[in-house]
Amino acid sequence: MSSPAVSVIIPVYNAGAYLEQALVSLAAQTLQDFEVICIDDGSDDDSFDILKRYRDEGTFHALTILTQRHLGPGRARNRGLEEASGTYVLFLDADDFIEPDLLERAVGRAEDLAADIVIWDVWYYNNRAGRDQHPAVGTLEFPAYVDIDEQDKKTFRASDNPEAIFTSFQNWPWNKLFRRAFIEEHGLRFPGLFRTEDLPFTCSALVLAERMAVIYDRLSHYRMRTGSSSMDTKDRHAKDFIEAFVQLKESLTSLGLYETYRTSYVRWALGGAVYNLNSLTMPRAFSEAFEALHRGGLERMGLLDVPLETFTNELDRQSLRLIDTGNSIAYLFFWMRNHNVFADDHKETVDILEAELDAAREATRRTSEQLARKINELDATRADLDATEEELDRLQRSAEYRYGTKLLRIPRAIQRRLRG
Repeated sequence: MSSPAVSVIIPVYNAGAYLEQALVSLAAQTLQDFEVICIDDGSDDDSFDILKRYRDEGTFHALTILTQRHLGPGRARNRGLEEASGTYVLFLDADDFIEPDLLERAVGRAEDLAADIVIWDVWYYNNRAGRDQHPAVGTLEFPAYVDIDEQDKKTFRASDNPEAIFTSFQNWPWNKLFRRAFIEEHGLRFPGLFRTEDLPFTCSALVLAERMAVIYDRLSHYRMRTGSSSMDTKDRHAKDFIEAFVQLKESLTSLGLYETYRTSYVRWALGGAVYNLNSLTMPRAFSEAFEALHRGGLERMGLLDVPLETFTNELDRQSLRLIDTGNSIAYLFFWMRNHNVFADDHKETVDILEAELDAAREATRRTSEQLARKINELDATRADLDATEEELDRLQRSAEYRYGTKLLRIPRAIQRRLRG
């Protein structure tokens, strides 16, 4: 049996509330040449039963279910990689979902441009509101490498713009299609962390790929604001992000690439540290992470080895100063005073984008309605013309028409004789 085009690897941990939507979106793909490898990471909800039902119902041509004790999504994905046989690999999170043409378009772009990695734009799916929304401005920066009108014909490498690679494409694995031979050639695997485990894998892949391509359209829906155990997991593993960035730094150093990508790395690392600190919900978790950064974490991450001016974000710069001094109260007060301004700016930007999107949708709706009316008018005109032609044909073939034509021959013949 020939290998499938894509191996879709799904780590599953207590995702029963959302798993079916992920599987339904996968089953609806316009490209069906794929295998599904699900790794149940020690779930204690109904996730495993849902997977079994989809397997038993034969929804997918090939669905493999693996189980393990709760070791985290990184090790789950690694188990999936060991089983994978596809030309390409897609990592799908169990609480996300995808557009029906994602696989077809991503594989097509990879084949057309011989790309090691294909990256596409995303939606954030606000689970509380039940709708898609734009990511924050600057979350993904495709134009730093490829303009929109070049996306179907141009590939790039990280070295084309070394200061922008991590900040442009994030460390998400789920909005990227990887050529499996590329993964195996470089021995890429996820570390055994519970949080930020995707960072060393994805960022190493970004700097190693010879050819990358992009798709500007939003093809993945990243679920957020679930109110689930994800934040609890972050609090229980509050320091994992430090180890993830240290591992990435060590990987870049061992590859001889750290100096090339140092600026992009430290900016991404500091932004990641601030984000992770500010997203913790328990005081103890925050204190542990803050102290770990202050007592060696910043240094291990390489954040004290560059001039402060390297960091272009003023909020990040001030955060670095406060973490370095070890003053957690001043840090919290600083973010309390600045959070509203930051949130208001973000909300205003999102509101503007959504207003523009709504206006574009309304214009499209009006144009569609006008087009539909014109088509209906044209159809009505064609119907009238067809009816007229049918009536004319009927008259021409009727006995009255033939009889009338014969009668007209007499006066016409008299007219010709008179002229003669």
